[in-house]
Amino acid sequence: MNERHGAPPISSPRDVTGFTTDPCNALLTEAQLGALGFDDVGRTSAVESTGEPSCEWGGRNSRQALDVVVVSRRDVLVDTYRVRLFAVFEPVEIGGLPAVREQSYMGSISCTITVGTADGQGLVTNYSELDGGQADDPCGRGQRAAEQMVANLPPLQK
Repeated sequence: MNERHGAPPISSPRDVTGFTTDPCNALLTEAQLGALGFDDVGRTSAVESTGEPSCEWGGRNSRQALDVVVVSRRDVLVDTYRVRLFAVFEPVEIGGLPAVREQSYMGSISCTITVGTADGQGLVTNYSELDGGQADDPCGRGQRAAEQMVANLPPLQK
């Protein structure tokens, strides 16, 4: 049995553990948030079921939302491959790391992107376009945000 369930290996691991305390003020800089169209103040919380830290940013004029969960104690990429929760499942690479773009259906206003940053670590982002119409590219915009986050992660020290 393949314990990775088809998830690719991570050849250049990055470390998310330093971002668990305050993901809103660490994962994206003010300039990066502005370039992505988000307010520079996020709301920190924890995922109810796991306790993992998360942050939610609102877009200007409430037209978009970006959420991220910092996963430092389980292999969220392997979990994503094992469960395959959404109808649209597209493996991609983000900043040299394996990732998956997922949507409930093609054309959905939301896109979830899971990035395996190291064995037992990762980021889960969800980007939503909230202006009421059909989303033109939530996965592309979500992927750009995830790329910025990954660029800010340090290499994993062994």
